[in-house]
Amino acid sequence: MDNWLQKRTQLTPHRLALSFHEQRWTFTELQRQVNGLCAVLQPQLPPTGRIAILGDNTPELYFGMLTLHQLGIPIVCLNKHLTAPELQYQITDAQVQTVLTTQAFLPHLEATATRLHLIALDQLTWEPRTDWTAHSTELDALASVMYTSGTTSRPKGVCQSYRNHWTSALGAELNLPVTEADAWICAVPLYHISGLSILMRSLLYGMPVRLYDHFDSQAITQDLVHGRGTIISVVPYMLKKLLAEKQEPYSSDFSYMLLGGGAIDQATLNQCKRKNIPVIQSYGMTETASQVVALNPAEAQRKLGSVGKPLFPVSLKIANDAQPYQVGEILLKGDNLTPGYLNQPERFAALTTATGWFRTGDLGYIDDEGFLYVKSRLTELIISGGENIYPHEIELVLNQLPGVQASAVIGKPDPTWGAIPVAFLVTNRAWQLTAVQDFLTGKLAKYKFPKELHLVDHLPHTTNGKLKRGELLQWLEKWE
Repeated sequence: MDNWLQKRTQLTPHRLALSFHEQRWTFTELQRQVNGLCAVLQPQLPPTGRIAILGDNTPELYFGMLTLHQLGIPIVCLNKHLTAPELQYQITDAQVQTVLTTQAFLPHLEATATRLHLIALDQLTWEPRTDWTAHSTELDALASVMYTSGTTSRPKGVCQSYRNHWTSALGAELNLPVTEADAWICAVPLYHISGLSILMRSLLYGMPVRLYDHFDSQAITQDLVHGRGTIISVVPYMLKKLLAEKQEPYSSDFSYMLLGGGAIDQATLNQCKRKNIPVIQSYGMTETASQVVALNPAEAQRKLGSVGKPLFPVSLKIANDAQPYQVGEILLKGDNLTPGYLNQPERFAALTTATGWFRTGDLGYIDDEGFLYVKSRLTELIISGGENIYPHEIELVLNQLPGVQASAVIGKPDPTWGAIPVAFLVTNRAWQLTAVQDFLTGKLAKYKFPKELHLVDHLPHTTNGKLKRGELLQWLEKWE
């Protein structure tokens, strides 16, 4: 298949591709920027291997990611919130020697113990050029790697092929087509699958991207009011902030908000309806290259609590051939499913059934009309403000606190963040929350810090020694 950026430029050369504040690039102008960066970067990059990216959403990072695709180099997406030890693990595991970043992140990367070739894209100069022979896009080639924290101390590098991204974009387009009049606001990180999928869909759909370096509810609201964006990807926290900001109608060109990253409550959906904001609820994960199930706005009230039906390229069922409304583990099949975890084939094999179904680790049921309802996560994942937090990862560090015999972390529902991590400590020392957070500083990303702390004399366990997290949630409910 032709290189996606080159093919898109051939098809719609003068269509808007990217905007950032007052800067604008057509696909031809974007292609010329990327070609120029290719000429500058190629002599500095290793001939084989993977290259990591780290930074805010900026045009330079956007150009850099497309440049790596032009050069046929897989991208390792690093979360900017990670601590130096967390970054070092991922960089070492992915065998990365070079990182494309910006000047602001150089000190953070230099703090890792790994010797790296660091290239600050915002310090480079290059001349746009029309000619460059790009690598073709091989659908089964590795396009990107994203790390997701595991339930053990070893995070998983999720491999994503071009076929995964292609199938994801196709499924979304068949569900609710993106038209030539649409522009997608990207205020979610490019290093998350939600952000990277927007970049990929821009090339495949010929759709402009309105890029934000961070989530700014005031500025985004003004863009939506004045028609500078028709679609936006949000997590519950972002949606609630935009609702609070909205005082006047959005442009008549506004299409919808694509909601992921956790469940939404009825009060917020009712508010969206009153303010005439179509919301598409969805379900997906890094392993599926974005959403695999989506709920159309027309069904939002009638099917409250559902995340919708599987998209066209996706097969979905509940384990053990459960009957309608019977809760079980959610299983998936499809060409958007990752080919595996980097350097950890045994972990992916353990999640794949003998007939090729991927075990998501999520519990849910399908109703008699085929709508999926997600009930809970077997993996006990906490989704806070769109970020994935795994309790065991925090507990491993909490257990290093002086005087702590045992620890447990659970997610507590929160109206602002969706959920917040709450810690329980069995300890002979009177720890305060601020002191615990100070101890965690530099060891875990800040968004993983417990927001509440409870000192207890024991933790509830089953007869075979497994922690009963559900009972801990009941304790919180009683105490409140």
